[in-house]
Amino acid sequence: RLRASGPDSLRIQEIANDVGMSHPTVLHHIGSREELVRAVCSRAIFSLENELLEVFSKQLGPPVIASTLHQIDEVLRHRGQARLIAWLALTQPSEEGDSKSRLGDLVKVLHAAREAPGATFEDTAFAVVLASAAMVGTSLLGPGLFAMAGLPKGEPTLKRFREWFAALMLGHAE
Repeated sequence: RLRASGPDSLRIQEIANDVGMSHPTVLHHIGSREELVRAVCSRAIFSLENELLEVFSKQLGPPVIASTLHQIDEVLRHRGQARLIAWLALTQPSEEGDSKSRLGDLVKVLHAAREAPGATFEDTAFAVVLASAAMVGTSLLGPGLFAMAGLPKGEPTLKRFREWFAALMLGHAE
């Protein structure tokens, strides 16, 4: 329901009907519509971060990074998670130190894998934030941004961008 219609169209009564429960029972278990959306988004983000931790705990090379960015795009753009993340970020900013996020763990794994002399933890964290923003941003706005830049709007351009971005990030990491 979230992917099809977005968070603003979500109705607890409809969810209750879908799962065969009463409206008050659903409210008792989840609290509110906003809490349900937040939980679904948090779970999706947590799952994606876990997958990234697994990938980046292994070999870091251009094909692996590009392949990972393609997988991230699948989750963010094709499964609609980027829209949910953006909605969550704009309407309910997370508290500092949100313990449900694994992004800090991802930064630690990537930083440990870096062999660049003088690379700071902050630099690694900034790179992860940039990559996160780039992936969510291109998932939401990519075709329009590419068209404004004079590039074709289609899937091949998005794919080339992810491959270019992977090489850029790997070059910076080294």
